[in-house]
Amino acid sequence: MKEEKKLIEAALFISGRGMSLEELRTLTGIGALGYLQNALSEIQSEYHDRGSAIEITEAGGKYAMRVNNDYIGKVKEFAQDTEISKSALRTLAFISKHDGMLKSILVKKIGTQAYMDVKELVQAEYIKSKKAGRSSKLFLTEKFKKYFVQE
Repeated sequence: MKEEKKLIEAALFISGRGMSLEELRTLTGIGALGYLQNALSEIQSEYHDRGSAIEITEAGGKYAMRVNNDYIGKVKEFAQDTEISKSALRTLAFISKHDGMLKSILVKKIGTQAYMDVKELVQAEYIKSKKAGRSSKLFLTEKFKKYFVQE
């Protein structure tokens, strides 16, 4: 189990997001969910027992590696800008070709997932949303232009 635990730990570290048991099952090749959950519990205990600043958490059936609350205030300034999901990136690519488009039209073109993607993109400050009648107009921000536009 030692090698599987290292693989799980590496995946949680590099993913930067919560991972489901199914994803971890695929990664490790471990078929038995109980065995996989036991490996995760062991990793959690190892971090806890040594008083680590890092912890493995579980929420909504997904496991994630994160900085312990006791240390987050001291180190958060060193955090990199968060990445955006693949879905939000696809939506951002569509918006970039149609700067100033209505959110209602975006939803008609790519589906209702656009609502969540727009929320994520606004929070990441790649787009801004301005009320336009019953909908909103979506505009690219300077952050988007600095990050994605090569001049």
